[in-house]
Amino acid sequence: MYNWHFVNRFTVIDDEAGQLPPQYPFLVPYVGNALSFIWDSAGLARRVGCYYGKLTSSRISFLGFEIFVFQDRKTIARIWKQSTLSSPISMFVYVLKYFFGLPEKVVSVYRTDNSGPFPKRYAGSTVPAQDRIDHITHHGFLRALSGPGLLPTTKRYMHALSARIDDRHFSEDWTEMKDFSSFFRDLVGSSLIECLFGPTMLHLNPSFMQDLWGFDMSVPWLARGVPSFLRPSAYTPRERCVGQLKRWYAYARERFDESLVDADGDGDPFWGSNLMRYRQDNLLLVKNHDDDALARMDLGLAWGAVGNTIPCAMLSALHIFKDPELLERIRADVENSFGDQPLLGFDPQRLNKEPLLSSVYAEVLRLYVKTYFMVSSPHKSVHVGKWCLPKGRIGLMNAGVSHMDDFFWNSYADEHPVTSFWADRFIIDPADPLSGPAAPHVRESPDWVEPRPSDDNVTQAGKRPFFSMDGTEGSWFPYGGGHSICPGRFLAKSVVLFTCALLAQQYDIQILSDRLEFGSWRFGLGVGALKHAVPFRIRKRNLSS
Repeated sequence: MYNWHFVNRFTVIDDEAGQLPPQYPFLVPYVGNALSFIWDSAGLARRVGCYYGKLTSSRISFLGFEIFVFQDRKTIARIWKQSTLSSPISMFVYVLKYFFGLPEKVVSVYRTDNSGPFPKRYAGSTVPAQDRIDHITHHGFLRALSGPGLLPTTKRYMHALSARIDDRHFSEDWTEMKDFSSFFRDLVGSSLIECLFGPTMLHLNPSFMQDLWGFDMSVPWLARGVPSFLRPSAYTPRERCVGQLKRWYAYARERFDESLVDADGDGDPFWGSNLMRYRQDNLLLVKNHDDDALARMDLGLAWGAVGNTIPCAMLSALHIFKDPELLERIRADVENSFGDQPLLGFDPQRLNKEPLLSSVYAEVLRLYVKTYFMVSSPHKSVHVGKWCLPKGRIGLMNAGVSHMDDFFWNSYADEHPVTSFWADRFIIDPADPLSGPAAPHVRESPDWVEPRPSDDNVTQAGKRPFFSMDGTEGSWFPYGGGHSICPGRFLAKSVVLFTCALLAQQYDIQILSDRLEFGSWRFGLGVGALKHAVPFRIRKRNLSS
């Protein structure tokens, strides 16, 4: 790339609160950093985020607009605490238009919704209640994917996955398979979609998962606005998914009856979950919304559910089974907590209390999730420590850049560098002063608050090692943060923990390749795509011996 150091100069930085971040250099006026952002996002993110040799904040120029890039830890932590910041409507508009193909008449409803995502609308907003699309979608997700609504959804996933694996009839003899990633996309991905959309949608559309993963592969092209006449294959799986969802709508409407809802008040055989019934009841009332618009939004829900959750579940299992010592530790923890009884009979929240399993999950997301997150304040400028985000402007953060911050993350005296997987990175051992996610010099800073174990980690003999995310708020954010944090994060974690615990308890798996290379084409969208298949073999464990 260009030697940008000589093109422009950073503005002088002082400690005054509320100033604009410095301008990152660019070569061509108006175009600015746009070409690098589109075609070399990974490289630009690293250069901008680490311009001073450590994480910093700056402004980049993008086709006449300024984007505020925040990467320093303290600024990001402050951003998450700002209630006035939310995901910008401009980002929703772009995603809905280019990723999912919503027509302008539907996108315009998002543009005019200035009421905000909260139950109480922003002052001055006159958007009709039924057209508060931002609030309607957020409310549906929060109700279904957190609190009491999470439990029935998680249990449906657990039963769906267990049934699918049982249907494979793996024996105590080895079965060789071509690709660990495909195995997870098929079994785990289908189970996750079933717990949200129900079994009928998948039975009615047996190619839906294949088309959904085809859409996932096409998203980098769609995100860059590549038109269909240049790459028609990028649009084909999207339109297939939309057609299949619309077919399902018609089928479910003809057959659904309220008496079919499960005793828990959530699941049913046709719509699958209360979330899908809620979306049918509320989103079709929004101005200009019809079945085609809803199908494109539901495609977004399906892709959002599996796009990063399934690769993270796969990578968690891969690291567990590649390391015999780690596998035995995980199995010992599961056995101590659940014995050899099927995990289906237990509260899924109990898995969240397993420190090592939770640490593996957090480390996989730290190492592999490289998503961009955007925030905006539509009504007033916001001070985030030293910096200011002006009214209506976009603030941008990349999780992958912060997740690779070797100043913040603990390397355990250089034994576990930030670029490597370390299963115990998020474990704090009270007897080991070098343990924990943050580096020792970070913990010695005046503003550090020492993490404390929960009551579950305190025994009569004293404190035992415990899992902790305390202090990582500005450095670990695979789901974003603040009000705009991903509402599906609790379900995603349950999917990863249960899947890994089930496989570790019930199966032996041997990974037959050490090649784990990722492309950078998906940078900013989550987990990168693997360049090569990962062959493996699997067999049922003999738990009676």
